[in-house]
Amino acid sequence: MTSLFSIASGAIMDLQELLLLVIAIILVAIIFYVSGALVSQDWSASGSYLLRVLVVAILAVIVIPVFRNAADEFGLRELGLLLAFVLLIVAVKFIIIDELSVSDDWLAAIVVSFIGVVLIYIVDEVANRLADIRLLTIF
Repeated sequence: MTSLFSIASGAIMDLQELLLLVIAIILVAIIFYVSGALVSQDWSASGSYLLRVLVVAILAVIVIPVFRNAADEFGLRELGLLLAFVLLIVAVKFIIIDELSVSDDWLAAIVVSFIGVVLIYIVDEVANRLADIRLLTIF
């Protein structure tokens, strides 16, 4: 089984892992664009909004696993998952939600993050079953 973050052991990233990383970032960006559009009911996107979605996708694919793995090192396995989700909510609130027209910023951030995580799980499970690849091992 291929995993996106096998480089965490200190090995050098090869072309396949780099390609999986780029695909994961693109898929997560699409997922957060769709979840933000569902919450705001506005499917239009400006350049700055797409850049914000890309920043959150990079954060979700690269930075959040670091926090989760750090919590795992201290024996806080489930707490690390919760910490990663809370970090995602905060990132979505301060990066993406500013561009959306919603009435309650925090509620919108929680819903966008929740929809995003559910869609990430679905994409990861489909990739695992079809190609035996753990594409998104962030949650």
